[in-house]
Amino acid sequence: MSDKEFTKMMEGNEAAAWGAKISRAEVVPAYPITPQTELISSIATLIAEGKMKTEYIKVEGEHTAMAAAVGASAAGARVFTASSSQGVAFMDEPLWIPPGRRLPIVMCFVNRSMAPLGGLRPDHNDSMHQRDKGWILLYCENSQEVLDTIIQAYKIAENPEIYLPVGVCYDGYFVSATATPTTVPDQTKVDEWLPSYTHEWYSLMPESHKMPSQRSFLEMRMGVAEAHEKAKKVIKDVDADFKKHFGRGYGGIIEEYNCEGAEAVIVTMDSMTGTARDVIDEMRSEGKKIGLVKLKCFRPFPSEEFQEIARKYKAIGVVDRNNSFGSAGGGIVAIELARALYDEPDKPLIVDFHVGLSGTDVTMNQIRYMADETLEAARTGKVKHVVDWVETHDLGEVM
Repeated sequence: MSDKEFTKMMEGNEAAAWGAKISRAEVVPAYPITPQTELISSIATLIAEGKMKTEYIKVEGEHTAMAAAVGASAAGARVFTASSSQGVAFMDEPLWIPPGRRLPIVMCFVNRSMAPLGGLRPDHNDSMHQRDKGWILLYCENSQEVLDTIIQAYKIAENPEIYLPVGVCYDGYFVSATATPTTVPDQTKVDEWLPSYTHEWYSLMPESHKMPSQRSFLEMRMGVAEAHEKAKKVIKDVDADFKKHFGRGYGGIIEEYNCEGAEAVIVTMDSMTGTARDVIDEMRSEGKKIGLVKLKCFRPFPSEEFQEIARKYKAIGVVDRNNSFGSAGGGIVAIELARALYDEPDKPLIVDFHVGLSGTDVTMNQIRYMADETLEAARTGKVKHVVDWVETHDLGEVM
C-alpha cells in the first residue's frame, strides 16, 4: 500500500499500528501481552515490509518498555508503546515518570480486566488505574476512532502548553480483534497537520535542558494539574481541527447523541457505545425521552461539560465497566461525576450501573434496562439502587 489514503477492514490493533505509523513514531519499545499482542506484531510487520521507519526496541518486560520509552522521549524522539492488564500493572513504577517529567509519550491501553478478579476479556480497571498519575486518557469506540485518536494524541501531547503523556484506550477483543471499515489518511496530509516536533524543554545534551525551574514538588504537581486544565480546550480544538482537515471528529471530550428533548441520559464509554446508539434510537422512536452521552475523555474529567448537561436532564445513568472496591459507592465514573456535580444547585439524580465486568457482553437488553431505570428515576425522583449490578437481573438473555 502506498502513502495515499486508503480504506480497508481493520481490527483495532491493526488500526492502532497504522496510527503509530502514520504519526511517524520514531521509537517503539514494547512487550506483547494479550490482547495487545497483534498491535505490536502489526508494527513489526510494517517495519519488516519497509512501510514504517521506526526504532523497534525488543525488551524483556513491560517495566523496561516504559523505562525505554521515558529515555527515548527525554532524548527528543516521538515515542509509542502499548500494553494491557497485568502488563500495565508490571509497568506501574515507570508509568508515574512521564507526567512528572512532562514527556509526550503516546500509549495504547488495550483494555483487559485485572486478575484474579477477571480474565482475558475487557473491562476498564487497567487503564483507569492510571487516573491519578497524570496521564490524559481518551477512550475509543471502534477501529477508525483508534487510528484517528492516536494521530490527535500526538498533537495534544506535544503542545508546549501541555507536554503530558496520552493513553489511547480501547476494549480488547470487542475493538482490538473486531474488524470495521477504517480509512488511513494520506501521509502527506498527516505530515502537514502533525509535523515533526522538538521538545522545548529537552534536548539530547543534559546541559541544554530547559525544563522550567521548580522550587518544590508542590509546584511540579501543580504544573501537571494546570496542564490538565489547559488540555480540555486543547483536546476540543485538536478534534475540531482534525475534523476540518480529515472529515471525522469525535466531539472533543464528550458527545451528546440523540438528546434533544430528553429527560434523562445514560453515559457510556468505549465499544459499548455503538450498541447504546442503536438502543437509544429504538427507544426514541417509541417516544421515550432518553438520550446518550459518550464519554470520550476521562482524564482530564469534563466537569464543566457535565455541569452543563446536568442542567438539562433530571437523571443521569452511568454505565461503569469497572469497580472501585470500598469506595463511597459506585464505579469510578459515577464517583467522578458525583463530585463534579456536588456544588450544582439543581443536581440530577445519578444512577450507577455495573455491567460488562471481566469482559462479559454488554447487550441491547441490558442497555434498554439501564435506560428504563434512569427514566424511572427521572419520573419518580428516586434511585432504587446506589449501585445496580445489572447482570444479577433476569433480562431474558444468557448471561
